[in-house]
Amino acid sequence: MNKLILVVLLGLASAQLQSVQTLNVTQYLGNWYEVASSPWVHLTFEKDAFCNRATYGLQQDGNLSVLNMERYGSPSGEIKQITGYAYIPNPELPGQLKVHLEGAPFEYADYWIVQLGPVKNEQYQWAIVSEPSKFFMWVLARDPVEYNLLYATQVQNTVTNTLQFDGRFNSYVVRPWTGCVPYNNTQ
Repeated sequence: MNKLILVVLLGLASAQLQSVQTLNVTQYLGNWYEVASSPWVHLTFEKDAFCNRATYGLQQDGNLSVLNMERYGSPSGEIKQITGYAYIPNPELPGQLKVHLEGAPFEYADYWIVQLGPVKNEQYQWAIVSEPSKFFMWVLARDPVEYNLLYATQVQNTVTNTLQFDGRFNSYVVRPWTGCVPYNNTQ
């Protein structure tokens, strides 16, 4: 293995990541907008993606339905989407979910909810999501404009200083929503 890659991997794994200890699944459901993420996200499976939105629902079997949407190539580009489901394998660790996306190159991926914002209108207002190795990180918000006005500085400080997403490939990178053509509720 290339020494530089090994150093990067060791650096990413140096700070132990913890998931939230409590999670009200009902307050997590609904639409989330990606307002920041790590460079790895957009160098890999979200390459050329804009205006990413995730929608979570509750299935009859208790799992969460997942619908991820993006605009491809520009904020007004073609809509691409992928569906799947997520579940909590260990009820004692409710913030550590597994997600399965149809057609993805992996069967299940870790989806750890690392921090949650305040609850307003019975919904968490922002969430920081990652996985144990800290390669991928997302900051999700209910409303990108409100997030930037009320929470962006605090969350960026938490991501960088507290959670130590501060490397070249796992830092906080803003994902702008200016010019995004809205998704309608039937998509």
